[in-house]
Amino acid sequence: MEVLPEVLSEVDLPDGLGTDRLQFHISGDDSIDIHIGIDEDGDLTLEEGVTSSPPIAISTSDTDFRSIIAGSLRDQVKAKTGHVAVGPRQLRKAFLPEAKVQRIKALTGNLQFHLIDNDEGSEYRYTLTLGGGTPDVNSPSCTVSLDVPTLMEIAGGQQQIQQLFFQGKVRIDGDMNVIMGLMAVVTSP
Repeated sequence: MEVLPEVLSEVDLPDGLGTDRLQFHISGDDSIDIHIGIDEDGDLTLEEGVTSSPPIAISTSDTDFRSIIAGSLRDQVKAKTGHVAVGPRQLRKAFLPEAKVQRIKALTGNLQFHLIDNDEGSEYRYTLTLGGGTPDVNSPSCTVSLDVPTLMEIAGGQQQIQQLFFQGKVRIDGDMNVIMGLMAVVTSP
């Protein structure tokens, strides 16, 4: 957790963003609930605890959280793309204009990303709960499964998730409306 305040201090946010907070539920031996948001001065803040009805809540284990913040998964993304998986650049993208935040709030469901690292023999799970609902990591509405090389193609800008889905490199199970709705919001101007 020590790395997050440093990462947040490096994020330069544009004007006109929503003030809703992102919620993180991190389970395991080092379990914690934290939320990240924008204060009245336009700076990012990090607070412990739970915020009410966040547009997006991210649930994962402490082990999986560490892997993307400071572990092997972060190192692989950095080697491929030249930047870390979760850093100032990515956090800046997580805070959207108010109009997009309102569209995300209209979405409901739990979207779980299941990432397979065959080289490390590891699997990572990250669940996004949309629209202020209750996180459900055991029975998500939709599951997106892919391996690390496929993630690197997406992170490196070489492929779009839609193309990889049709190539069979990305598997989507459950309610596809959840991911399609989120992608429509994120990719729209």
